[in-house]
Amino acid sequence: MTRIRTVAWGAVAAAAMVLAGVAASAASGPAAERQAIMKQTGLQMRDVSAFATGQKPWDAAKVKALTGAIAANGKKLQGLYPPGSGADPKSEADPKIWTNKADFTKRLAEMSTLATAAGKASNAEAFKPAFLKMSGTCKSCHDIYRKKKT
Repeated sequence: MTRIRTVAWGAVAAAAMVLAGVAASAASGPAAERQAIMKQTGLQMRDVSAFATGQKPWDAAKVKALTGAIAANGKKLQGLYPPGSGADPKSEADPKIWTNKADFTKRLAEMSTLATAAGKASNAEAFKPAFLKMSGTCKSCHDIYRKKKT
């Protein structure tokens, strides 16, 4: 039964990544693409946080699928900040991204690495600190590189 569930969740994760690619492709321009991916990543973070907090019973296959999708999104995002793409009035990207691109890219790569590592957790006790590291990286990047809402 566990093998079937693992395969099923793997298929769900693959379908989600395909849909994300379609949504990102359908969006117009890098700002819209990264907003779609960020929104998707936020939903994935919300879902996976339930395993870290104990709101959902531990399911290694679901956690691996979610963290794998988060890691893939972090990699995709690295290429979606070309010069001039912050001029979109809907963009929440702070201009500091382009003046400190190396740090920004490093943080996205770190998020992907931490998400992959978190997905290898064998139980909720091991996952919680890995999740906190991963989510802390997301928060630190948003604190620095996301425009403040007024």
